[in-house]
Amino acid sequence: MAGSRRCGQDEAEHRGIEVDVKMAIQLTFRKTGKEIKAGLQNRIARLKSRLERRNASLELFMRDELKLRSYLIRSSQHPWSEHNPNAQRSLFGPNEISSEEKEEIAQLCRRIFEIEQELHRLNLIVTHLQDDQTFDLPFADLVAYGFETNLDAD
Repeated sequence: MAGSRRCGQDEAEHRGIEVDVKMAIQLTFRKTGKEIKAGLQNRIARLKSRLERRNASLELFMRDELKLRSYLIRSSQHPWSEHNPNAQRSLFGPNEISSEEKEEIAQLCRRIFEIEQELHRLNLIVTHLQDDQTFDLPFADLVAYGFETNLDAD
């Protein structure tokens, strides 16, 4: 089998065709700027919906002034000092935010930041993309730009 593949490779090289023995199938999808913008609008709408839910959770947390104060103060401390056996241990009162709550809020804020950054990036593309431009998108870009399957098609 390897010999027959090598023979075909030699023949292709003789004809001036480059052959990659590791041939990986690379799918690309030709899309116009207008089609990409439509996909991006779908992606932007989904991201905005997720952002609204996360913002509502953050707003609810921020209404609790004692927890917010505790979070801000605890966040000002270096996290590694809690794991240092030579460091003086911090003592937290019963009204302080728990470590789990602190981590949940930090994760919520990181996710809000990531979604907002993605929205800025997608809006920048929509703003500067020409409708008549044509692009060959790899599969990962097709998904990232919000294209979906249409299973209702005949």
